[in-house]
Amino acid sequence: MTIGETSTRTSVFRNGVAVLARSGPGEQPSVVRQQLTDIELKVLVQVVEECYPELVRFGDLGKGPGEGAAELRVAPEGKEPVVIRFALTAAPSVASSRLTKALDGVEARLERTNVSREDLREWIPAVGERVELEDGRTVEVLEVLEGQTGPLVRAQVGDGPVSIFLSADELRRLALRRVPR
Repeated sequence: MTIGETSTRTSVFRNGVAVLARSGPGEQPSVVRQQLTDIELKVLVQVVEECYPELVRFGDLGKGPGEGAAELRVAPEGKEPVVIRFALTAAPSVASSRLTKALDGVEARLERTNVSREDLREWIPAVGERVELEDGRTVEVLEVLEGQTGPLVRAQVGDGPVSIFLSADELRRLALRRVPR
C-alpha cells in the first residue's frame, strides 16, 4: 500500500513467515519478520481460499500502486496467482475487503512487537536458557519437568523472585527470540 510517499508492504509466505516492510522517501526500509503460529496461518489460508473465486472474478478495480493505492497479490497453492489493484478511495469487493482486514491484523501484530521473531517451533527449552517474550519480559528456564501432555517449564521472570509455569509449546508461542546471558 502506498499513502503519500510512504510505502507499506505486508507479505505472508506459505511457510508461515510474515514480513512487514515500510519505507518513506530517502529512508532505508524498516523490516520486521516473524513466524506466524499454526492457527494464524491456517486462518489466513482459509480466508485466501474463501476469497479467491471473487478476487479472480472482479480482478482489477483500476488504479495500480501509486499515491493512495493498494495492491493485493494472492497465490494460493495449486491455483493461478492473481493481482488486485485499487485506489484507497475505491469501494473494493467484499473479498478484497476481507483479505485486507486479515492482512491488517497480521500487520498490527508485527507492529506490536516491532522486532523480528526467531523461529522457535523446534526449540527444546533447557535449564539456563533465556528468551524474550512478546510482552518485553525476559525469562530464564529454571526447570523442565515432565507433564501429562508434554514438557512443563518453570521460568524466572526477569531478575526478580517471580517464576511462572508454562508448557514448552506455550513458551515457544510467546517467545520472540533467545537472548544471551
